Amino acid sequence: MRYRVFVPATILIVALVAIVLWRGSSKPEAGTMLKAWHESVQNLGVRAIYPLQESLYPGNMLLVPTYPGKAKWFEEKPAEYYTNYLVRIGSLDLCQLYLSLKNAPEIPPVTNFEPSGGTSAGSKPFTPWQPTEIRYSHFKCNDYRGPDFRVNRVMAFPAFQFGSLAESGVSANVLNGVTGLLGSLVGNNEYRMTVSIPSATVIRVDLHDLLTALNNYSYSTTGGVSDVQVILGRMKNVQTVRDKQGVASPPELLVVTEVYYANAIDISIASSAARASDLSISTQALAQQFDQLKKLREQLQAARAEADASTGDNANTSDSAPQREALKELAKQIAEKEAEVDRLSKVILPGAPGVTGAVKSVSSSGVTLTQVFPRPMAFGYRAIGFDPDQYSRMH
Repeated sequence: MRYRVFVPATILIVALVAIVLWRGSSKPEAGTMLKAWHESVQNLGVRAIYPLQESLYPGNMLLVPTYPGKAKWFEEKPAEYYTNYLVRIGSLDLCQLYLSLKNAPEIPPVTNFEPSGGTSAGSKPFTPWQPTEIRYSHFKCNDYRGPDFRVNRVMAFPAFQFGSLAESGVSANVLNGVTGLLGSLVGNNEYRMTVSIPSATVIRVDLHDLLTALNNYSYSTTGGVSDVQVILGRMKNVQTVRDKQGVASPPELLVVTEVYYANAIDISIASSAARASDLSISTQALAQQFDQLKKLREQLQAARAEADASTGDNANTSDSAPQREALKELAKQIAEKEAEVDRLSKVILPGAPGVTGAVKSVSSSGVTLTQVFPRPMAFGYRAIGFDPDQYSRMH
């Protein structure tokens, strides 16, 4: 049996890409945005997912189009090719497959460290860079009676900007590759937005365990391997791509080995020289308001610590009333200051897709936002590939 394994030489990050807004008379070719997105991610040896989603896991089986004359998945293809979509045709039994992660080693977490900017006006620290624990119980394995355990592992992308966005007259949105980061703010560009991922996690299954599950016909799909073969047969022609000369290329069957998820992204926006004079006053005001907000949060944290200490010392209830009022007043001031920071940030931020989130930091040239997703979002994956006919013969 011959397996082709897609393993890049290095895995440091996945690129979230650049959105370039330009003035033009015609709309871009279909698939242009998706092409740039995929190529940016492929630079790091990872297959891209767009849109980002939570419902992709190691063990899923995907039928993915290929392109005539392009034997390797990362080779450049025409934009129209990327309008084809991948089809999930089945899955291995994840409950059985992930049991192999139960005894996987775990490095102890870093403790007694509070990153700056991580305190909110609420009762809990705002730490989106702390990846969510994805546990075995989340996969609803009702027959399992053992202790719960974590299946994901933390990963990081240090000192890497995932993409950029520049505005120079708005008529179309087109993603541009990571190479766009090498350019400077020139021409009519009004701002540049860069994207990074402060919090990422991965679920990874050893190749041995994955192939063992395949060989043992351990499927969660209703009807098992028979249903997978039926769906594969029906979708094979649908997923076949033909070029302009009519040359056909059959799809490839992928079994996912690892998936990368993001908890949050950081979006930094810096104004160009063309906008600097217009934005300097707003940026300066935003920096001042943000500094005041930071000080108010520090006061609130100190006041809460003092109140907790007083409670622990069995202080008089008459003494606690002023403390409660002081805490309420500080919380009110913080809410007002947050509203002002939000208002000023909207003056600076471009009206571009996806530019939302809480202000994380402010500099003289721009602002950084943190956008937290409601659940971890898959942005890339790796897989082993099979020829569909070969897979059918195997089973």
